[in-house]
Formats: sequence, structure tokens, C-alpha cells
Amino acid sequence: MSKSEVCFQVFGYLVISLVLCTILLPVLNILAVSLSEKNAVIQNRVTIFPIGWETRSYQDILSMRNGVFLRTLGNTVFITVAGTIGALAVTVSAAYAMSTTFVGKKFVTFYFLVTMYFSGGVIPSYIINTNYFKLGDSYAILILPGLLSIFYVIVVRSQIEAIPPGIYEAASIDGATEFHKLFLITVPAIVPTIAAIAMFYALSYWNSWFNVMIYMRGSNKWTLQYLLRAIVMEQTLRADVQPLGTEPPPPLENFQMAAIVMVAAPIIAIYPFVQKYFVKGILSGAVKG
Repeated sequence: MSKSEVCFQVFGYLVISLVLCTILLPVLNILAVSLSEKNAVIQNRVTIFPIGWETRSYQDILSMRNGVFLRTLGNTVFITVAGTIGALAVTVSAAYAMSTTFVGKKFVTFYFLVTMYFSGGVIPSYIINTNYFKLGDSYAILILPGLLSIFYVIVVRSQIEAIPPGIYEAASIDGATEFHKLFLITVPAIVPTIAAIAMFYALSYWNSWFNVMIYMRGSNKWTLQYLLRAIVMEQTLRADVQPLGTEPPPPLENFQMAAIVMVAAPIIAIYPFVQKYFVKGILSGAVKG
């Protein structure tokens, strides 16, 4: 190995280490603050390791009046599961259709691509969704708008087009319908891509909060991210904490950091199980051939 290659590798490791620190240190600080005793937090002595061991903030969140945390958790899980399954069905079906030859394909492709760069905006979308589609204050408005991403359609279409056409021709000779080709040939061949895109859709639904803010009238259909926004940014809902004995509640920082951990933990726990599909799925679907 030449001297220049050694220098390049050392520089690369330093850059990667720096990027890792910028990501890992804030996460460790959030976790440490959420678990530290209140005096250490008030005195701002917590860095990346907890001082003392205090789980009162987590108990406070779980004991919020009317079970708001558990209710928002259930809402978020339902929206994420239903939205991800629906989005995969729509995306794969659209990508399969776009990979075939039909009259007006160029126009449909152009029409799809336009929506990647231009949208009607928040106000027209709100008027259409509430006045015409009557989707205001419903779970449908939290699921339907995210069912289709044109970028993911293009990625899946590229992967489908990489499948040898002879396989489809042989299936047609054997009497296979388009549904047979889609579910028995196409889907099994692009499972890594589907798994990777499923994770991205799931992250999008799990992190959704904006539609909750503009469409929901009450807290019954809040998601975890909107609850987190209310706790961290607006510093509300603290009054909804049920008192635990006579001990005063922990500082607001403990409460906020514990909320961040509890909101992020479920989706982070799922990530390692699908991480192996990311590089294989996205790269193989982004390059034709």
C-alpha cells in the first residue's frame, strides 16, 4: 500500500469518526439527561453519561391523564402499519404498470414526474381534502396523502425492468395473468427493494405530524410525533401528568428528553432487522441492468 493510499484511508477514518460523533453524542446526551437525577440536570452537569439514575420522567409520560401517550402510540402504530402496507401495494402496482408498454405511457410518465417537482401547496390541499373529499379530522387524511411516492415508483420500476423479459413471456405462454406475473414473479424478485422502501414509508408515517396539526380538531387522533412536538416545542401537556405521591416532578428537560427517547425507540428497534436490505435494495433498484 502506497503512502498516498495510507493517508487517504486515515483521512477517511477521521472524517467518518467525526460524522459518527456528531450523530452519536447528541443521542447519548438525550438519553443521559432523561435518566439523570433532577439536581444534575438543573445544574447542567450531564454530558453523555447519566448522573444518578432516575426514571421518573418515563413514569410521568406513561401516567399522563386519559392515557394520552398510549393512545397516540396506538394511533401511530395503526397509521404506520396501514399506511406502509397500502403504500407498498400502490407503489409496486404502479411501478409494474409503468414497466409495461401501453398507449400514452410517455404522457403518464411525464404527468407523474411533474408531481415530483410541483404541488398545489398547503392551502389548496386543505380546501380539497376538507371541503370536497371530507377527510378532515379522520385517520384517512393521515394515510392517503402518503400512499404514493413517485421517486419510489421509479426505483421499483427500474428494478422490475431488470428482470429478463423471457420470464414474463414464458409465464404468458403458460397462461399466467398480469396478477400472476406481478405476485408470483415480480414481487419475489424484488423483495430487497420492497423491504428497503417499506422502511422508508414506515419512517415517513411514523414521523408524520404536520397533517395532524392542520386537520385534527382534538387529541384523540394525535400521533406520537405531534405529542412530542407539544411537549418539546410548546412545553404543554405537563399539567396532564398524574402526580406520583408527594415527590415534586422532575425538571422539564428530563420530561422532554424522556419523551424523545420513548417516541424514537420503537422505530429504531425495527431498523436493525431491515438494515441489511437498504444498500442491496436501493442500489439494485436505482441502476437498471
